[in-house]
Amino acid sequence: MILCRLDDLADPGAKGPFVVDLNGERKQVFVVRYDGQVRGYLNSCPHVGAPLEMDQDKFLDLTGSEIICAVHAARFDPLTGDCTWGPCRGRRLVPVALTIEDGAVILANSPNLS
Repeated sequence: MILCRLDDLADPGAKGPFVVDLNGERKQVFVVRYDGQVRGYLNSCPHVGAPLEMDQDKFLDLTGSEIICAVHAARFDPLTGDCTWGPCRGRRLVPVALTIEDGAVILANSPNLS
């Protein structure tokens, strides 16, 4: 499933949420581009399960250096998904596998959600 075009994803930048089928369930995911790398994550804060974005495509803080939860301002490393500040420190976002093909960011397969 194509999520977005790589050319439409700023560096740093984010896109989403996208509703996808993962392991037979409808889930929201988002993609982040940071330091030339692209990552995908479930759109769910590990603290309370709330969506992270403040608005469509708004997953990063004002500096573009961290993913931020709109509910309680927890911060996450864009390349690892590790929580670096907030009530879920020590936990991480659930990654989703992506591939880049012909300039498209594609959902590769389902994460292990168990």
